[in-house]
Amino acid sequence: MIYFPIGFEHIVSLAGFDHLLFIIVLCAPYAWQDWRRVLVLLTGFTLGHSFTLALVALRLLVLPQSWVEMLIPVTILITSLVNVAQEKPGGMGRAFALSSCFGLIHGCGFAGYFAMMLGDGESILGPLFGFNLGLEAGQVLTVLVFYALFFGLGRIWVVSQRSWTVFVSGAGAGLGLKMLLDLVGLNT
Repeated sequence: MIYFPIGFEHIVSLAGFDHLLFIIVLCAPYAWQDWRRVLVLLTGFTLGHSFTLALVALRLLVLPQSWVEMLIPVTILITSLVNVAQEKPGGMGRAFALSSCFGLIHGCGFAGYFAMMLGDGESILGPLFGFNLGLEAGQVLTVLVFYALFFGLGRIWVVSQRSWTVFVSGAGAGLGLKMLLDLVGLNT
C-alpha cells in the first residue's frame, strides 16, 4: 500500500503547509473534550478531498490549477474568520458542510499529481482508499500535536478556549492572507 504513506506525508509534510494550517484552524474552536466533533470534521474534509481526487483522476473534472491554488488560502481565511466571528462553535451540520466543501477545494490541489501516480487502467479504489487512510492518519496526528501544545501552554499560562481560538485563527488568517498575496504577486 504505497498510497498510505503518500497520503500521510501529504498532510504532515511542511510542503503541504496549507493543509496543516487549514486543519489547525479548523480545530481551533474545539476543546480536547470535543474530539468526536473534531473527528467528524476531519472525516468531512477527507470525504471532500477524496471526491475531487476521484473526479480529477477519472478526468471528470478539470479546473485551472491557478484557481485552485488561489482558493486554498481563501478556505483558510474563511475558516479563520468564522472562528473569530462566533463566540462558540456553531452546529455540527454547518461545520461539517464547510469542512467537506473546503476538502473539495484542497483535494483539487493534489488531484493532478494523484492522477499521474495511477498506472494506466489501474483501479482507483485501492489507491484512493490507501491515500485517504494516510490522509486521515496524518490529520489525526496533526490534531494530537495541536492539542498537546494547547494542553502544555495551559499548564504554563492560563489560556481560555476563546483566547486560543482567536490567537490560532488570527495567525491562520495572517498566514492565509500572506499565501494569497504571494500568489497574486502583491506581497513582494
